[in-house]
Amino acid sequence: MNISSRCEYACRAVVELASHEPSPLPLTAEVIAGNRRIPEKFLVHILLQLKRAGIVRSVRGARGGYTLNQPPENITLLDVVRAIDGPVLQPLPVHDPGSEDISVAWRDVAAEIETILQRVTVKDILDRARKAAMFYI
Repeated sequence: MNISSRCEYACRAVVELASHEPSPLPLTAEVIAGNRRIPEKFLVHILLQLKRAGIVRSVRGARGGYTLNQPPENITLLDVVRAIDGPVLQPLPVHDPGSEDISVAWRDVAAEIETILQRVTVKDILDRARKAAMFYI
């Protein structure tokens, strides 16, 4: 299974927004794109998908931009993957009469991948990054 660049960029954007919590000020697409090295025109479409999924919300006006629509501990990698790429391994790689026995295995694999993605929250990602950035003496 590959993660699309669109999904990777969505994860970067969500983590960027989460790293600015609990600030009430929204971040513009331009700021998110610059901080996370995402093509801005591409990011705008990604943010719309995340908004439709209820992961982010947009704020209009001169000081507008984007914020998370829910706390980082409530957003999982599975939420982002589904918002951008849809269900994991759906459709199945091959689905015809010759693959019926293998389809069961693919569905099991998809379920395991979803279980792992469901366990990792945006807060977990931030916590791991902060821990890795700490300097120990």
